[in-house]
Amino acid sequence: MFASVSAIELLFLVAIWALIGIPAVITVAKGHIALFFAGFLLLGLIWSIAALRLAKPNSPWAKRFYGPKKLEKSRQRYPHVDPSQASRAGLAAAIGFGLLAVAFIAGIIDGVSG
Repeated sequence: MFASVSAIELLFLVAIWALIGIPAVITVAKGHIALFFAGFLLLGLIWSIAALRLAKPNSPWAKRFYGPKKLEKSRQRYPHVDPSQASRAGLAAAIGFGLLAVAFIAGIIDGVSG
């Protein structure tokens, strides 16, 4: 039922995850939801840039990793974002990574049946 995967194919999948998947996760964690969905259009190139940008002050990334100085800088950069409101990063991640999972599973099913 499942096709065997060679070591080179596995290494390739790990490399793709490192180059595309990790910046996608960081982009969502930093609260850049629009850039996360735009990354789908450009095959993840935007995610590498967005992962380097300053996080929004209400994002999980800012709450976890930023000290007072960096958090203040984030509040100055994003004055329209209310830090007391919850971020929608989790919802965006669920939708985006759900779409990726569906596409991945559909590819596997198509590969097995075709």
